[in-house]
Amino acid sequence: MSLNYLALQFNTLDTLEDNLEFIEGIMDFVYHKKLSFFLINGNPFKNGSISDEDIEQISDFLSAISDYNNCTIITAQMYNKRYQLFIQKPYEELEIVTTYSFKLTGEKKIIINSNPENNKNILNIFINPYFEIINQNNLINLENYLYLTPPSLGKTKIKLGDKTWIGGNSEGYLYFSW
Repeated sequence: MSLNYLALQFNTLDTLEDNLEFIEGIMDFVYHKKLSFFLINGNPFKNGSISDEDIEQISDFLSAISDYNNCTIITAQMYNKRYQLFIQKPYEELEIVTTYSFKLTGEKKIIINSNPENNKNILNIFINPYFEIINQNNLINLENYLYLTPPSLGKTKIKLGDKTWIGGNSEGYLYFSW
């Protein structure tokens, strides 16, 4: 069974509220796609680090749109002077971690911001901020990966077996099933 994914790359706006409103608008726009995973490039909430005060607002926001859309939201943000993943599953608490993995149906698995594994049943995901956390050249031989960057880096790329999609340096999203 294939699941639906959307990878969003956009330039961070001026305020936290503007960024949350933009993300919500995109989610509303793609609601009919019945997403399983909504992936957002790094530092989508603020350029730089977010504060403890921002976490409550971000958590409430992600929880609401994750629950409403029955979709897991994955992004990463500078927080507590470290680049960390934000994982919001429907009807669960926000998880803030450095790496993550999901066991999917059958033998499929997703690993995020971790050591890459070359296996046809594994989707390696790397969510980058305005710098690369892993050199994209190290991923060329992998069977499946999503390398998600902000438009300013212009290096977003999805490779699933023999199919490849490239995001480029403009804002937008890439939709795929795996």
